[in-house]
Amino acid sequence: MKISVLTPSLNSSEHLERAIQSVKNQDYDNWEHIIVDGGSSDNTIQILNGYPHLRWISEPDRGQSDAMNKAFRLSSGDIIVYLNADDEFAPNIFGHIVGIFAEHHPDMVVGQTRVFKNGAESISRPTIEYSDLKVLRGRFPVNPSSYFYVRRVQETIGDFPIDEHYTMDYWFLLRAFKRFKIFRTDVILGNFHFTGKNKTHRVDSFKAQRSIAINHALKFDLLSLPYVIYKLYTHSRSQNLILSILRATRNKIRSMHSTWVQM
Repeated sequence: MKISVLTPSLNSSEHLERAIQSVKNQDYDNWEHIIVDGGSSDNTIQILNGYPHLRWISEPDRGQSDAMNKAFRLSSGDIIVYLNADDEFAPNIFGHIVGIFAEHHPDMVVGQTRVFKNGAESISRPTIEYSDLKVLRGRFPVNPSSYFYVRRVQETIGDFPIDEHYTMDYWFLLRAFKRFKIFRTDVILGNFHFTGKNKTHRVDSFKAQRSIAINHALKFDLLSLPYVIYKLYTHSRSQNLILSILRATRNKIRSMHSTWVQM
């Protein structure tokens, strides 16, 4: 079985070689690594030219989803995995993954992720249950390096939406978990480096995911829509959002009142 590793990239030269080396040093040889760069202005191209085994293109695109779709169309592997340019695979996991596909014949294999954030290290152990995923209960796979799937999964689901720039992974996983056979391994498959520059750092990911979950239920799971809405809006993170809005409103009123008193 051939593994296609697909990497979207834009001005990622600071970490790109680490990602490339984590593929190159695996314990399994039947793979390809395709990098679709969005027209970087740093020294990404020099790095790419230094690795003749890579297949890559560099051209302006419409964002990460567009780059991911381009990479998939260029690929030829039986097994697909995305690797962000600032992340990396754990050592010697390709052979383990291929062994699972050969023995258990799942459509997708989901493993654990080592997360590096603010100098601390933790392990993310994701759910593989659609019933959990659709109401954001427990963790969904936090990084694409931690799930591998057979080619027909993406062929069936179709292109990532071009206008989805932050939570395309959750959009995809909802559809995959609903329709395909998922297998869990307790092995750490990838390392997610939360640098503070990651796109997910710049948005309220829970609000974005909540919107995707509701739209998904509307389109594919209408009978569960009331349940999904109830669970999402009584979710602890929804309550935290409401509290933060109330606090901000209170502080604004206090500020306005103080200004009025001084006038």
